[in-house]
Amino acid sequence: MLILPYRMEEVKKISYMVNRPGGFLITEKALQICSFQKGAEILDLGCGSGATVDYLTQKYGYKAFGLDLNPVENNLTKASAEEIPFSDNSMDGIMMECSFSVMNDQETVLKECYRVLRKDGRLIISDMYAHGEAARLKGCMGRIDIKEDITNIIERNGFTVSFFEDFSHHLQTMWGQMIFEKGVKSFYCSLGISPEDLKRVKCGYYLIVAEKNESL
Repeated sequence: MLILPYRMEEVKKISYMVNRPGGFLITEKALQICSFQKGAEILDLGCGSGATVDYLTQKYGYKAFGLDLNPVENNLTKASAEEIPFSDNSMDGIMMECSFSVMNDQETVLKECYRVLRKDGRLIISDMYAHGEAARLKGCMGRIDIKEDITNIIERNGFTVSFFEDFSHHLQTMWGQMIFEKGVKSFYCSLGISPEDLKRVKCGYYLIVAEKNESL
């Protein structure tokens, strides 16, 4: 379990325990933008081990919930993001960290997020995207869309994208470490793509914060 309080050096240190680019550093950026009140209710979709749920609860005092198809811990909810088992207007924030790209039906997921979020609720997504050509990678990497397609699908499902920032350097650092540990051949095999095709995709990593549009 994580221990209070956290200084930025500690955030950087424990970020290496999280298997995603930037670890909690990008999470921190999102929370800074959203300025949730203590006790805010936040749902993490595709929460994996529940590390972010623990982080939000113990550092910030949020009421954090985790949902995953294969949750690791008993305190997490086993369910699909396409059928979120929470009531309408019940959450102040919904997060998807490295999970939006592997959602089978992104339109339905976003509609569910819109339903569950309260008025002025915030949607936080951090994931991979293509600076070049869109692609589908193997395993946990999922679909790699261009920025315009990602923002378009979010906005046509009831949200206004209010913040976008590129964090591709964190992806490059993570992939560099993977190549160092597993070798080049194993790295490209795990992605299911050739070096030539990956160059055309030009993978990057982004953070988006979007607001629920109450005019719909």
